[in-house]
Amino acid sequence: MSRHVSEKERDPGKIKKSLDDAVHKLDQESSSSESWGEKLSENREEWEDLKKKIKERQRALKALVREKRAGTIGAEEFERKYKVLQDELTELEFEVYNMRLGTDLHV
Repeated sequence: MSRHVSEKERDPGKIKKSLDDAVHKLDQESSSSESWGEKLSENREEWEDLKKKIKERQRALKALVREKRAGTIGAEEFERKYKVLQDELTELEFEVYNMRLGTDLHV
């Protein structure tokens, strides 16, 4: 799921084109909640799985914050785990966008 690309491998022209394509698709479908409903119906299992994963990561994030406030973990461990959870949530968000737009964008 995670696909990290080094700065050297990122081509600004390809990134711009990819973003332009995404914006174009958003412009075309922004007024169409019906289209989103259809995509959800077509991908019901994937959508339910994504929602479950997002809720799990959100709960883990809340638990992590509680641990830090309680003093059961140090700042360094908190920052490390927090970054991992935030990255996972961002990837899941991109999966939702990809489902919505019918694209294959990555973080």
